[in-house]
Amino acid sequence: MVFSSGGVVTLNVTSRFMSAKVCVRKASSVYEIKASAKKEHDGFGDLEWFDKVAAEKCAREVLSEVAENTRCSKKRVFVGVPGEFCAVYNRDVSVRLDRERKVVDADIEFLIEKGKAFDTDGYTIINSAPVSFSLDASDKQYFDVRGMKACRVAATVSYLLCENSFAEMFTEAARKVGFADVRFVAVPWAESITLFEREARSVPLLVADIGYLSSFAVVGVGYGLERLASFSVGRAHIAADIYDRLKVPYDLAERALELVDLNLSYSPTDILVADGVNHAVHAADAAETVRGVLREFSEFVSEVAESRNYPLRSTVYLTGDGITSIRGADKYISEQTGRPIEICAPRLAGFTRPADSSEAALIIVAEHLRAENFGHQIKRAISGGKL
Repeated sequence: MVFSSGGVVTLNVTSRFMSAKVCVRKASSVYEIKASAKKEHDGFGDLEWFDKVAAEKCAREVLSEVAENTRCSKKRVFVGVPGEFCAVYNRDVSVRLDRERKVVDADIEFLIEKGKAFDTDGYTIINSAPVSFSLDASDKQYFDVRGMKACRVAATVSYLLCENSFAEMFTEAARKVGFADVRFVAVPWAESITLFEREARSVPLLVADIGYLSSFAVVGVGYGLERLASFSVGRAHIAADIYDRLKVPYDLAERALELVDLNLSYSPTDILVADGVNHAVHAADAAETVRGVLREFSEFVSEVAESRNYPLRSTVYLTGDGITSIRGADKYISEQTGRPIEICAPRLAGFTRPADSSEAALIIVAEHLRAENFGHQIKRAISGGKL
């Protein structure tokens, strides 16, 4: 692939930050960051912004900053849609070819377009990707059938949707800055296809991204999703519980959360942190409070897994900036769910922490979508080719 020097502009939206970047792909898994801007906002929960006006302003500010610092083209920006504002709808679609012949790109594109005829009910389709293909009357499943001979092609296709008010808000914010073309990428889908190699996605994989105020879990297979669920609880709720139950200042609660280790057995007198005045956080109390919220996360993960009959022996992959840094959190969730838990992170130079997962996934997918002016090559990459 020839890499353009123009770069791709992305806006990653999480429940705590908005970050804009201008990136140029130099080699496989290597991107040069030409400009970066990041600002904190008040967040969201249950599909509601705590301060929508301020959030829209935050988006404009970070986009303006990277645009001014690089004089980048304002032709297009890719906006990452967090799990809370996404939905997935899977459809079984088939097309009969004019004769037995090799399957070509146009056949797959037509099949995917054919499946879009459904009521989106307050959402807009932003991405589509096949879970698997089959040919003629065979039950055999394939990732990609281009070049194979058949009379009939069938597929289960994931249609990724974005809640309309989210799309309208960020389209308006980007256009105020000067970006004429605003594209959206469903972050849960992007993570599911970029955190793992193609071979690993031949079987369902469950990824739980625990964030600051909002979390999501997906079961992905092939290039699509079998299940997507969001949960308006995150790291901030753990700190809030420490603050509320132990009656300490919030900044002290956050510091305690950074220091607690669930692998340890604390004595009643152990203190994690104190302000030297009137407040102290006892380690045992903090640990029990953390475990209480982690039990909620465990129930959420178990519900998603059970809804798709996800095997008990199969690993649940934990990522995001919410709890992956809490020592012993993965082990505790494993005990609660009865499932192996593995913390995972992207393998992109400069983006190697679990907290980087959404940003890295957005950059990778946006680069593929941008290539050749959103043309034929990308339709192949996202609709059944190699990513």
